[in-house]
Amino acid sequence: MQPTAHYELIASELIRTVRGRRSQVGLSRRIGYRSNIVHRWEAGQCWPSASGFLELCRRLRIDVGAAFTRFFRRPPGWLAGIDPSSPAAVAAFLHALNGKTPIKALAANAGYNRYSVSRWLKGSAEPRLPEFLCLIEASSRRLLDFIATLADPAQMPSVARAWAELEQAREAAYSAPWSHAVLRVLELDDAAASSRDTTWIAQKLGIARVEVEASLQMLQRTGQVRSERGRLRVHQVIDVDTSVDPERARALKQVWTRVALDRLEQGAPGLFGYRLFAVSSDGMRRMRELQLEYVRAMQAVLAEPQQNDCVGLYCAQLIDLQTGRDNAFSREPYT
Repeated sequence: MQPTAHYELIASELIRTVRGRRSQVGLSRRIGYRSNIVHRWEAGQCWPSASGFLELCRRLRIDVGAAFTRFFRRPPGWLAGIDPSSPAAVAAFLHALNGKTPIKALAANAGYNRYSVSRWLKGSAEPRLPEFLCLIEASSRRLLDFIATLADPAQMPSVARAWAELEQAREAAYSAPWSHAVLRVLELDDAAASSRDTTWIAQKLGIARVEVEASLQMLQRTGQVRSERGRLRVHQVIDVDTSVDPERARALKQVWTRVALDRLEQGAPGLFGYRLFAVSSDGMRRMRELQLEYVRAMQAVLAEPQQNDCVGLYCAQLIDLQTGRDNAFSREPYT
C-alpha cells in the first residue's frame, strides 16, 4: 500500500482535474464557501469529506450515480433511493467493495486503525477524500478505474503513467489471454532459476512453447516483465479489470471456459461440478450475490502475503437456463 502522501497527492490532482478551467475562487463561491477552499484542497492544506467531494462533482454536472454504475458495470442495488453524493452512499459503496473481508484485514491493508475503518463502513463516521481513495484501492485494487468514472486519469501526473500501464495490461489480457498465466508462473517461488526457460513454463501450464514465447513478448512490450542479465523477471503485476469492454470480456471468458473444459476432458485435477435446480427469480439473484461475495473473499485471500507455488484458474457459471423470458440475469452485464 502506498504511503498517505501518495493518496493526498492523488486527491489534490483529482480535485484539480474535475475543476477543469473554472477558477478556484469561483468554484469555492459556487459550493457555498466565502474562503478559497478549493485552493486549500488542491494545496493539500485540508480535505473535503468523501461525500463533500462527490457533491462537488455533482455541482460540476458529473453524474455520480452513473459513475458508480460504470464502476460496478451495473446499477448497484444500494443506490436505489439514496443520494449518490451523500454520506450514506459513501458508506454503502465502501461496504459493497469490502464484502465479507474482515475489518482487521482491510485496516491492515489500508494502514488505518480498524476502529476508524469500521466506523467508515458503518457510516457512523466519514473518511476524507485521501482516506476514501486509499480504501478503494485497498479493498478492490481498482482505484484508477474509479477515478476514470469521474475524470481522465491521463491528466493527473501522479497516476498518468500507472493508468497507461493499466490500459496496456488490459489490452494484453484481451489480445493474449495466456500472457497473464505466464506472468503468474514467473511469480512462483521456483520461477527465478527457470524464468528464461520457455520449455519449463510451457510444461508448467500445459501449453505450447510458441504460446509462451508470444506471451513473453507481450509482457515485455507492456512493461510487466523485463530482461535482467539474460533472465526474464517480473517488473510489476497489475490487477486488471477486464469487464470494462463487455464484448471483449465475454470473449475472454469463453477462452478460459474452454481451457477449463479442456482440462476436464483430460481428467486433470480440480473442482469440476454442476447442479440443476429450480429456484425463484429472487433466489437466483441471491445466489448471484453469494457468488460475488465468494469472489471478493477469494480476492482477499490472494492479497495476503504468501509463498506462491501454484497457478490457479477460477472458472464458474451460474445460468438461468430458461430462454425467451425476462430472467434473473437478462439485464445484468458481464462481470
